Amino acid sequence: MNTENTKSKNLVSQISEAIRFHEWIKRLDQNDQKLDPAKRKKKWMIILVASFLIYLISFFVFPKPAITYEPIQPVSEGNPDTAKTLKHKKSLSFEMPVDSFENALKQEIHEKLPEKK
Repeated sequence: MNTENTKSKNLVSQISEAIRFHEWIKRLDQNDQKLDPAKRKKKWMIILVASFLIYLISFFVFPKPAITYEPIQPVSEGNPDTAKTLKHKKSLSFEMPVDSFENALKQEIHEKLPEKK
């Protein structure tokens, strides 16, 4: 019971905060619309320029991330035996995996074809 009361009070406080926030935004918008169009344009230009300058300055203030990598060794240089066995086991062309039904179907079709002699 007590937890339900705290949850409902918490929900009510969140809703009231949201209402106050919306009312505050509405007042700011009304005050902004009351301004002279030239002053309003100047205000928003200043806000946009300041935001863009802060954005540009952030690239110089914050350090660049250090990118570290190790070069990948080619297979032929690393272990020649592995390269040979890979060539013999699989073809180098791209082949789509097939399911067991398709394999069974291909096998049945090939069994029914007459052999050429």
